[in-house]
Amino acid sequence: MKVVLVSSFPAFPTSAGNRSRIRQLAAAVRELGHELTFVYLESPWEACDDAAHEDSFGTFVRIPRKHWRLKWARDVLVGGVKRVLRLAGVDAAHYSRLDRFRDRGFLAALRALQLRPDAVIVEYVLDSWAFAAFPASARRVLDTHDAFGDRHRTYVERGIRDYWISLRPGSENAGLRRAHVVLAIQEEEARRFREQLAGDGAADNPEVAVVGHLLALSEARPNHSIDHVAVFIASDNPANRHAADGLLRDILPRVLREMPAFELRLAGSICRAVPDTPNVTKLGWVEDLAAVFARAPLSVNPMQAGTGINIKLLESMAAGVPTVSTATGARGLPESALAGVFVVPDQDPQAFAQAVIRFASDAALRRQTGQAAREQAARLNARQLAQLDRALGGN
Repeated sequence: MKVVLVSSFPAFPTSAGNRSRIRQLAAAVRELGHELTFVYLESPWEACDDAAHEDSFGTFVRIPRKHWRLKWARDVLVGGVKRVLRLAGVDAAHYSRLDRFRDRGFLAALRALQLRPDAVIVEYVLDSWAFAAFPASARRVLDTHDAFGDRHRTYVERGIRDYWISLRPGSENAGLRRAHVVLAIQEEEARRFREQLAGDGAADNPEVAVVGHLLALSEARPNHSIDHVAVFIASDNPANRHAADGLLRDILPRVLREMPAFELRLAGSICRAVPDTPNVTKLGWVEDLAAVFARAPLSVNPMQAGTGINIKLLESMAAGVPTVSTATGARGLPESALAGVFVVPDQDPQAFAQAVIRFASDAALRRQTGQAAREQAARLNARQLAQLDRALGGN
């Protein structure tokens, strides 16, 4: 089967959770035996390693964004007005247009490629317009990543002003209906999409399937003999900055009172948003997570806001590393799939700190819990591959 994947976010360098999702989804398409063409809709704000895409996926096409400067200036102006309106309590100012990121030359450029795939995967409902560039015979699969209908509400409740994009539910429905199959990254969001689509009475609703984050199961094993250390892996986005702030302000001091030798390691672009702090080591962006876990065999996931599924938690499971997580950080995973994850309530820094102390001081517990995590990740991954194949039209 010939499959085209269209994305405004590259897979390489894999510096954020959404890039990891795209990278693993593309790799899974090839693992299932399909021929893949990766089409990148260029963004001036996104670093892209073309050679890595070609090495990993075979055919790679970059479509340049030609009209971004004028659009960027307009968006800055509109964004400034909306910020003022939001501060004034105008709820409508939180919403964006469905196709706001589309460059006016993209659709013609996609059509000019004259690709004739059996299936098209588009990343994010925000680029669902791209389906129109392909023949009606192609199966249209939308990988949503997140739910964007009224997205701002949860963030604003937690005091986080930057939520990226929030759509009116009707606008999100319009984007979802451009697909034959909608991929939700977890079951809760699948239910939300189905209910939201059914709520406006339209009859042409797509199938909604759950395909969680696909994993690369690490052959390396963490060094569980290392005590008194944990790692927080995160990109630099508002929800992660909020989590890191709470981790350093409310959780780390409680850990240090009982475990003065404890070291917190930070990995990923979150390092540039965090001030230098005693007992905190910034590793920066790292390509190989196995190398990080070899030095820090305990993961912490103190998220207090977010949608979709927490990819860093799943990647910790795949590496055989236990995780201490908030309930929000473990969103989207059923209780039966939480082997290897110790969940504490949101906004309970004392419970979080006590769990970190317990795991950071007990190598046997880390080893046992980490092994359970890896076995659970392997089972989850097998199910996701089968569901992806069905979504693409396979057996």
